[in-house]
Amino acid sequence: MLQSSRLSLQAVLEAANAEIATGNAREIGQSLLGVVGVLADNLGLRKALADSSESAEKKQGLLRAVFGAQVPEAALTIASVAVGQRWARTQDFVTSLEVAGVTAIAAAAQELGQLGQVEEEIFRFARLLESDHELSRALDSDAGADAKRALVENLLAGKASPDTITLVEHAAVHPRGLRVAIALDHFSDILAARQQRSVADVTVAKPLTPAQTERLAAALAKNYGRELVLNVQVDPEVLGGVRVQVGDEVMNSTVADRLAEVHRKLAS
Repeated sequence: MLQSSRLSLQAVLEAANAEIATGNAREIGQSLLGVVGVLADNLGLRKALADSSESAEKKQGLLRAVFGAQVPEAALTIASVAVGQRWARTQDFVTSLEVAGVTAIAAAAQELGQLGQVEEEIFRFARLLESDHELSRALDSDAGADAKRALVENLLAGKASPDTITLVEHAAVHPRGLRVAIALDHFSDILAARQQRSVADVTVAKPLTPAQTERLAAALAKNYGRELVLNVQVDPEVLGGVRVQVGDEVMNSTVADRLAEVHRKLAS
């Protein structure tokens, strides 16, 4: 996002956190994601609501005319803040509502002590999509919303939390130009941010013991100055050592990486 959109997103999240603090976080989140779904399917409406040449009052009036009878006041308040901001791109406006919606779902899970579970389930499902190409094609296809919801329900009902299912269904039905796995990775970052944490994707040659996991988490927390959520994957091809990615930053001390570096030097 450009600076103008980032500042606008910050204002939307401040409004979302204020409304979340009053209660009904899950209802707020589901309602905002519902608004995102409508906007994702209606180019004219989303352009009208993000149009910086129109007054905030006019856009807020349009918002209430379209959603007022369907969306609770708390969610409308957040959406009203969003339409009152300046956005570099129309897509950024819709993204802000999606981020606010996922943040509210995260808050609801956090209140029940289930946020860590939801983070883990979202991460695992995203990795499943990356490894199961048939499933990925099915969810990334142009199949109807009902078919995609049915598939997600069949896969996750009774196996994942309701909040996880809500987020996976939203990503599948309204991917907004992204692969579902990528959309879920973005949701993982939002879930982690709810607890002011970051996600560290850790790849190792063999499973870590609880003591090793604890030591690695402590070392990374010291290095980054904050707690990190560790998503550990086992990949025998790394040949020992550990690969850690936090956002765009990669730390790699695997044998495979060191051998590759030797080969590069020999070839140069």
